Amino acid sequence: MRTLRYAAGVATIVMSLLNLPIAVDDGGIGLPTPVAWLISLLGLAGIVAAVGLFRSAAWATPAVIAVGAVNLASAVIALAKSWDGAVIGLVLSAAGLGLALLYAKVRPANPAPVS
Repeated sequence: MRTLRYAAGVATIVMSLLNLPIAVDDGGIGLPTPVAWLISLLGLAGIVAAVGLFRSAAWATPAVIAVGAVNLASAVIALAKSWDGAVIGLVLSAAGLGLALLYAKVRPANPAPVS
């Protein structure tokens, strides 16, 4: 179960690292500045959620699922608009979301706190 939790966290961190620089450089797709900053903030939120998942925080699993769902919806939009990196975003988002949902299903109700 720890492997599943770590795999979901790693997929979330990798996708989040790809989201972080969008506010500075959107790859020439012409995103409005507020949208670009929201994407970068989503990247930061994903990193925080994944670190929480690594530490078995109670709030982390729903946070990783939420970040994964937003990333997946964004990847579908990017794929429809034929933006660069859409397929990578789709695969990473689907992997992170799927692994997090699977972990949420099999995790114990009261995980042991990490000291």
